[in-house]
Amino acid sequence: MRTARRSLTLLGLAALVLGVSGCAPEPPPEPETLTPTRAATVYLEAVCPVNEAWDEADVELDRLRLAEARGESASTSAFAASMTEVAKRSGTAATSLTSEERTWPDAARDPVAAVAETLAADQAQAKRVAALPAAQAVDYRWEGVDDIGAAASEARAALELPADADAACAAWRENDDDAGTAEDGGATR
Repeated sequence: MRTARRSLTLLGLAALVLGVSGCAPEPPPEPETLTPTRAATVYLEAVCPVNEAWDEADVELDRLRLAEARGESASTSAFAASMTEVAKRSGTAATSLTSEERTWPDAARDPVAAVAETLAADQAQAKRVAALPAAQAVDYRWEGVDDIGAAASEARAALELPADADAACAAWRENDDDAGTAEDGGATR
């Protein structure tokens, strides 16, 4: 009887140990090592939506400038919304580029990190600019423009992308559309 109790006790302890060890969190997955081609795609997936948001913000800023030049009262709501979108997309892009879920090719690691840093700074700055009155918004000079351009240029070069950001994003959109067309069985989006 004593042996049976010991056996049951040992089996119970073993089950408890196995049960507890089964609840241990799994180690995080290894980061994806990006090939140069995949790295270029991931980069463009992050930054091209930011560039599109900037295009919209520029249109709204031009509208404010025209109204100010004519001496008209202008609502800043559309401009504020577009700058808020710039802030949102900049933050999303910065997070994507610095994700620990991937490892960038050696040549692109530092340039991409620099772009992510400028995107994070742009996020904060865009939030501030979105709240400006029209007269201040039209006269605002973006901080760090030279650094932003240099970082982006260096990243595109490291990723072997076209030097022109618009051309790089246009090619990305075209490839993305082609992939979508193939996936949709020939339908366009």
